[in-house]
Amino acid sequence: MLNSTFWRATLAVSLASLITFFNLYLVQPLLPMFRERYQLSTLEASGMLSYAMLGLALGLAVLASASDSFGRRKILLGSLWFSPLLTLVIAFAGELDFNYLLALRFAQGLVLAGIPAVAVAFLGELLEPPKLIKAVGIFIAANSIGGIGGRLISGWGAELMGSWQWAFMAIAALSLVVATLVHYLLPDEPPRERKPWRLLQSLSNYGLHLKRWPLLVAFAVGGGGFGIFTQQFNYLTFLLAEPPYELPSSWLSMLFLAYLAGTFTATQSGRLAQRWGMRRGISCGLLVMIGASLLSATGNLLLILAALALLSSGFFLTHSQASAYVNQRATQAKASASALYVISYYLGAALGAFMIEPFYQRWAWLGVVGVSVVTLSVLALVAFVSLQDPARSKRSEQDKGLAAS
Repeated sequence: MLNSTFWRATLAVSLASLITFFNLYLVQPLLPMFRERYQLSTLEASGMLSYAMLGLALGLAVLASASDSFGRRKILLGSLWFSPLLTLVIAFAGELDFNYLLALRFAQGLVLAGIPAVAVAFLGELLEPPKLIKAVGIFIAANSIGGIGGRLISGWGAELMGSWQWAFMAIAALSLVVATLVHYLLPDEPPRERKPWRLLQSLSNYGLHLKRWPLLVAFAVGGGGFGIFTQQFNYLTFLLAEPPYELPSSWLSMLFLAYLAGTFTATQSGRLAQRWGMRRGISCGLLVMIGASLLSATGNLLLILAALALLSSGFFLTHSQASAYVNQRATQAKASASALYVISYYLGAALGAFMIEPFYQRWAWLGVVGVSVVTLSVLALVAFVSLQDPARSKRSEQDKGLAAS
């Protein structure tokens, strides 16, 4: 039976995830506004998302291990309060040089990292395994809602109020209200022994995982797949804001409802993994992303929308399978392995713009499609050849042991 501690902890952490993704992704439908307001290239405008993700990746690398020493509740609450304040600062810094906005977004990414770095570990210390599985499912659903909600609020807010600054202020105000609720709901941490934080030990754990080829492939799949996924949405906002489409920011924000297709796919990933195996699931998701990329090349708006739904379905299938694969294949320091996957995930999204921009400048959207198809094809081939389902791998190791004896 689910008690009050379960609901308080799950609701608090899920609301905290809304703040993370409200503030991280609010810029995505506004990228054409930034490009026009500051006379930027598409790459420079995309920096409003890329720099935040780069900060998030760096913050995760530090905070995931530091929370063992400093306490998860303190880190989570610190992220909750400081991130909306930075959103307000960015809103009022609109007249400054654009590079200052990028620096603020990088700092915001560092601050936001505290929530995904400790959320699941915090739940794991409070809840028993059966309840934890249910709590994490609710938490992941909240991640998706936060990503969609932040984009919708900012896109429609900027359209109705006439500037991106108002969208930032609306997100900041909403985030502060939610932070107050989380502060009230979040239970205290259970008492435990806290060891001094050792950066070298954390780096040693990361180095251990980077020596294992199957994990490296999974990290590359997560980072490369998310990089292509994020940047296709980014560059589509630029494409659809221009003739002949000329969609306003409010309609551009509606593109991200395609994420719902991916949310459904993610919920079915466990069943698909049992039927196909993780290796086939990962490869199949990447192939669906390739098909979606090719479909978007038609230029027809309805087909582009269908392509986005397919792209989301394929990516979330790949992502859910790859993240689970890392957890099962890591034989020790599993928390570090999972953290390294998430770091790769956001690092790929941050650096994806630098890979795609030259192709976009040379061949416009067809360039984005071309580099996406090539990258995803390489990842699918390497994953299919290199990865082995954990259960099968374990049986192989046992067979080798029997043969040796």
